[in-house]
Amino acid sequence: MLLVEPEAGAAPVLSFIRGAQRSIAVEMYLLTDDDAIQALADARANGRNVQVILEPHPFGADGANQAAWDRLAAAGVDLAWASPRFALTHAKLIVADGNRALVMSLNLTHAGLTSNREYAIADSDARDVGDAAAIFAADRVASLAPAPSAQGRLLASPANARARLGDLIASARRSIAIEIEELSDDAIVGALLAAVARGVAISVVLPGTNRSTSTDAAASTLSAGGVSVRALAAPTVHGKAIVADGARLYVGSINLTAASLDQNREFGLRLDDAAMAGRVAAAIAGDWARAAEL
Repeated sequence: MLLVEPEAGAAPVLSFIRGAQRSIAVEMYLLTDDDAIQALADARANGRNVQVILEPHPFGADGANQAAWDRLAAAGVDLAWASPRFALTHAKLIVADGNRALVMSLNLTHAGLTSNREYAIADSDARDVGDAAAIFAADRVASLAPAPSAQGRLLASPANARARLGDLIASARRSIAIEIEELSDDAIVGALLAAVARGVAISVVLPGTNRSTSTDAAASTLSAGGVSVRALAAPTVHGKAIVADGARLYVGSINLTAASLDQNREFGLRLDDAAMAGRVAAAIAGDWARAAEL
């Protein structure tokens, strides 16, 4: 199941939580939405095993997860602050009953659930979900030991995301469509310019406001190299998605920055699914058509 926000709304994400019959595991950068917090508290009250990992120091919002922590602790939820081995735990992951994973670009915030441009995929592939559950379990104990590596379609920064996203860009022969909150990594910029040089048409949609100076610098470099870069005023671009040749895609929490690829805990999915890729490509194309040239 693919969710494109804000059109899909909060209901599918909340239903994913409420539909769990035995257990819910959540690894989340920001958890501030009242309905999401209540859904987790209700799940615990209904006998589900609920485990939650939260980032203690979100960038520019230190302490934002404390209210959720307090409410969930009072409800009996098993809580842990994120492991110190990552610069940030920027993940947006929910695993239900050990057999379904929701891998998202969106935080469990009001904006993430109702107003931002976001993407999420519900995945029931046994290897993907097993990888997600094993990494979650390792992250939960906050050990300095390495977590298990993802072997399937799951991307997990800092372990395998850089290589897998680099391969996705390198595999493109006709087109690449990107919608991303932040793009500044030198190697990714170089890979995109190399793709243009071999004849790949590339379109990039960035946020219309509040871009980092490093993203703007990368956008200028890409534009000069033949990439079509535009900025979307609304909805706010918080999604992270790449589609290559209309058939292969990435969706997740991973921005195209050195920190996101190499230092943070992040999750994503790299799928060869033409139908799902086509839907994401159509959403990006619609946003690109309404966006302004940089």
